[in-house]
Amino acid sequence: MSLMTGFVILMAEQVSLFWKKVHAIPFGVYGATQVGKTTMHHQLRTRGEVPDIKDRTVGRNRATRKTIKIDGDQHTIKTSDIGGETLYWGEWLQDMKTRKTKYIIFMIDDRHMDKHYDIEQQLCWTFLVDAICSPYWDSINKRQKKKKHDYPVAVGIWANKFDLWKDRYPYDDIQKHPIFDAFKDGMTKLNDRGIPCFKYIVSAKSDSEMVYRGITTMINDY
Repeated sequence: MSLMTGFVILMAEQVSLFWKKVHAIPFGVYGATQVGKTTMHHQLRTRGEVPDIKDRTVGRNRATRKTIKIDGDQHTIKTSDIGGETLYWGEWLQDMKTRKTKYIIFMIDDRHMDKHYDIEQQLCWTFLVDAICSPYWDSINKRQKKKKHDYPVAVGIWANKFDLWKDRYPYDDIQKHPIFDAFKDGMTKLNDRGIPCFKYIVSAKSDSEMVYRGITTMINDY
């Protein structure tokens, strides 16, 4: 390899690193109340043990940049912390529309397995999947038709608080863990729309590496 070729390769690598640093990839993080969305935002901003979050998120907060780095791979992403209660579900849609979210993470915990009558997360998931798959931003009145780039590249369904429930439910393969069973129909609908789903298990409060690796995997694999 000539000196000039080596120089060109080196410059290309530096340009790539600079682009990853200044170009923030828009991620949408949604889910029912108290699944750990705010905790994950804290983990992305200040890597390490996150303090207990006592106050629920109200409305939609301004999107902020976070730089993640793991195994030498660095990316800058942008996320907004949004409430998970029913009255804020419309804010998820506005967030997807205004920020043109490229990746979406839907966070869950094990409440639907611990208390089978608690279907809040399934209702959230159904709303989100229908909103993503709809060809219109205003699906009720069939207005504001979406363009190809308005659909996310991939949707992650992240089962949070793994450190708290990992020993409660037997499983052989993380990808086949029963915690995801209640959300299969939505994943099938997304796949039929050409949008892949990424199932992931995470402990957002206590394990920053799991969070960073999950983000990086979504970017690199999809």
